Amino acid sequence: MTSYPQNTPPGNDPPAAPTVAEAIAIVATWDKLPIERRRGMTSSLRAIARIAETDAGTLRLCPTELNERVLGKAPQLYGLSADSMATVRSHTRYVMRRLNLLDTRPPLSPAWAALRDRLPRRTSVTLTRFVEFHSRAGILPADVSNETFERCQAWVLSETLCRNPVRLFSQMRHVWNKVAREFPELGLPILGAARCQVRKTIALVDLHPGMQADLAHMAARLGSSDLDDDFGDGDADDLADGPVIDQMGRPAPRRALRPITIEERLRHARQAVWVAVQIGVPLEEIRGLRDLVVPLARAKRIVRFMWDRAGKVRSAPAGHVAEVLRQIAKFHVGLSKEDVDQIAKWQRSVCLKYGEMTEKNRRRLEALLTPEAESKLLALPKVLMEEARELLPVSPVLAVSAAKRALLLHLELFYPFRVKNVCLMRRDRHFVLAAPGSQNVARFLIPANDVKNQKTIDRPALSLTNAYIHEWEEIFRPLIAAPGNPYLFPGQDDKPMCRQALAASLKKIVAERVGCEVNIHLMRHRAAVAYLKTHPGEFGIVSELLGHKTDKTARKSYTGPERDAAFDRFDESVLNAMRSLKQAVVPKRRRARGKTQPGRPASARSPATSSSAARTAKRATSPKPRPKPPAPGKQDAGE
Repeated sequence: MTSYPQNTPPGNDPPAAPTVAEAIAIVATWDKLPIERRRGMTSSLRAIARIAETDAGTLRLCPTELNERVLGKAPQLYGLSADSMATVRSHTRYVMRRLNLLDTRPPLSPAWAALRDRLPRRTSVTLTRFVEFHSRAGILPADVSNETFERCQAWVLSETLCRNPVRLFSQMRHVWNKVAREFPELGLPILGAARCQVRKTIALVDLHPGMQADLAHMAARLGSSDLDDDFGDGDADDLADGPVIDQMGRPAPRRALRPITIEERLRHARQAVWVAVQIGVPLEEIRGLRDLVVPLARAKRIVRFMWDRAGKVRSAPAGHVAEVLRQIAKFHVGLSKEDVDQIAKWQRSVCLKYGEMTEKNRRRLEALLTPEAESKLLALPKVLMEEARELLPVSPVLAVSAAKRALLLHLELFYPFRVKNVCLMRRDRHFVLAAPGSQNVARFLIPANDVKNQKTIDRPALSLTNAYIHEWEEIFRPLIAAPGNPYLFPGQDDKPMCRQALAASLKKIVAERVGCEVNIHLMRHRAAVAYLKTHPGEFGIVSELLGHKTDKTARKSYTGPERDAAFDRFDESVLNAMRSLKQAVVPKRRRARGKTQPGRPASARSPATSSSAARTAKRATSPKPRPKPPAPGKQDAGE
């Protein structure tokens, strides 16, 4: 049997994983298996090549490629049901294990086996890969950390088949933290946010103490504002690194960044440290943020490394690292203006520029805005709500799921809110009632503090929207909402439904019923492009619809689709003018008889021209008829 070991001893290069075509040929040689099963495996392997939208001879049968190009896609887009896709995954997993492309599960260590036996079955199933990785790595349950969790995520993506990494890692973190809180006697640590992207960084605990202190100082400054300095909430000497200058060259107020943004900035700084190590700087010599930009040539080499790593093209990672170096040089180290401007020049050279909508989003929108898909999408909320009413006596769980999707899709079609605002929407905070004591919503009012760009959202509500909200709150929402939960889409206890679950439910139902691949943020793009197709140039209305402060963002994002709509309207105007003509008069070209076009032999004449010339020649050679004598009466009269 052909074997393709994936984990080889250090110093040995592992052989390349076989292609799908090679695996199909190998499966055909497994004579001991029934022919029906071999046919099923062959069909499944061809299905994964079809989902990857590539040839079976180029797709490698390895976890990394399958996770990235196959398992994350909706099977309904390729004519497969959920059950059929489950069969495809089962067959693929069997073939890969038989070819030694997937590791067999070794027995757990005693510490992890004892912990697993104490957990409920559903909890232990969710943590299966989490427990397996840490047991393999020899890490005790009490020694689990965010760094080991990141290594676990990298292992899952590169060594196992995972159809939804984002959801799996989020569930792992949530379930682990829940176990740690419910069983404090175990001494299990609490994990931070789950990150499924594998990025090249250095763990915080491995950095020099001086660098750790600088990063903590950087986080404190990014999380503070001018008010903190004025009212003494922070150390002014530590946090005041100079005023922030806006685009007009004027001092701008500093506002606190969101925690997720601060976390990303710190990760970019740690990634710059990793790059510095790759270019030959010893880790122990990087004692603080200053060592990343001094000397200035080191910052240039870091940016150049990211540029080369991206294939000498602009990329988001290179732009992020260069930007954090500029901020470090300006706000945390205090380099001269010339040095800061030089780093800013490098940043502009490598950062990714978005002149208009990305090609990926445009392709998705083209499929979503076809007449067939548009009709299915617009009718889907009503269809789902009718299904929810029918399912309620039979399966309340499925009925709640259908009603939730109906309301969510209706809101995204008419009010393209950001996903965060949808998750946190509350009747007591964001609904303006039509009258005191009334249940009808007159307006949606989301204050500026709850909006990403600090612009208040004030939108009137339709009567159709009130019907959906009323039916959801009166019939379906009480089945899942805990007492006192104020959110429109409730989660556990008094919390809102997480954005991942809300977005996944919308993505799945649109893929199943409409046959298009979307995400919840793409619905905002759909609303803008659909309006601009019928009203080209009205970017101001699109900006109000999406809650932008100016129309600059709308012009930058939707210029391409809007331009296409303008061309369509121009073409239609020409076609309408052509249809309005009763008869097209085409002038005829007359050609002299008997003459041959210059450079054209007489034999090349058309049949009509040849016959005409023949008649002319016959008239020229035949004798002319004699004139008839006039009648006698007429001759006399003439005389």
